[in-house]
Amino acid sequence: MDKRALINRLCERVTGGRAVAAAYLGISESKFNNHLYENKGSRFFSIDELVALQTLSGSSLVAEYFATRSDAIVVPTPSAEVDTVELHHMCLNTAVKRSAVDQLILEAIRNHGSINEQAQQKILEAHRKHIATRDGEIRATLQVYGK
Repeated sequence: MDKRALINRLCERVTGGRAVAAAYLGISESKFNNHLYENKGSRFFSIDELVALQTLSGSSLVAEYFATRSDAIVVPTPSAEVDTVELHHMCLNTAVKRSAVDQLILEAIRNHGSINEQAQQKILEAHRKHIATRDGEIRATLQVYGK
């Protein structure tokens, strides 16, 4: 994902889209678009503006964008109240995410005999999601069964 796609994805998650995002940053929608497309000598959004848009969108997209560029993984913190039923659901979700990674690998090899660049990107994205989900599961397990 490039930086413009990041902004577009953030705006998709904001009720009211770009107009509301621009107002939240205290700028007009046309100035917002100038920042987005770096028109009329405008700079792209600052880190603080990106974080503000992430907060407004209720997502972790900015963190994920920078993590991907740094070959790192964003791991969400589990909720404070996790019980054994929710923990079981987390375990099932982790298994599903791992299975998705394995399925992508199998399909790439079966269809092409190798893993091309496009398939590799999909596999790595699914892998990051699996690892983040697994980390949340482990932290929740420690929370539920820790002394």
